[in-house]
Amino acid sequence: CPTQQRFLWLCGCCWALRPRYKRLVDNIFPEDPEEGLVKANMEKLTFFALSAPEKLDRIAAYLSERLTRELNRHRYGYVCIAMEAMEQLLLACHCQSINLLVESFLSTLRLLLEADKPHLHILATSSFVKFANIEEDTPSYHRSYDFFVSRFSEMCHSDHEDLDTQNKSVSRCNFALTTANIVVMGLNLH
Repeated sequence: CPTQQRFLWLCGCCWALRPRYKRLVDNIFPEDPEEGLVKANMEKLTFFALSAPEKLDRIAAYLSERLTRELNRHRYGYVCIAMEAMEQLLLACHCQSINLLVESFLSTLRLLLEADKPHLHILATSSFVKFANIEEDTPSYHRSYDFFVSRFSEMCHSDHEDLDTQNKSVSRCNFALTTANIVVMGLNLH
């Protein structure tokens, strides 16, 4: 059918016109989320981010947008992949321009902590702890960690139907709460 072929041609043409960072981000997601992050494409994205640090904020915002979309569609495998990608970018780019990534990262963590799924809470707490352990050249005083401190505190006292999930959640939240308090106190000491 000529109209179908024309539609396919237009879609292919539009794909090429998308910004490079969006194509690189989209390529880290496999067809099946069980396969996990496409490592070769993640390396390309990391190289691009390190080569063009001025694009870090756009990369992080698009990753956060993609994670939000997958979260709304209840496609939790892709949510985990997006978080893993954000963590890897934070670790790779922390010296150069971590502040360009952090706002999107923290808003994404907040979104996961506000969800009503315990496995997303566990994912967010472990990501927060990894983030808190990254040493910055200069501390950022404009960030507020109040939400995280109060949310981790709430989670320490919450009950889950599954005892194993509750034990994992409570122990990670205790650790994350301690870490968040240390980060806040560290900022106050500077």
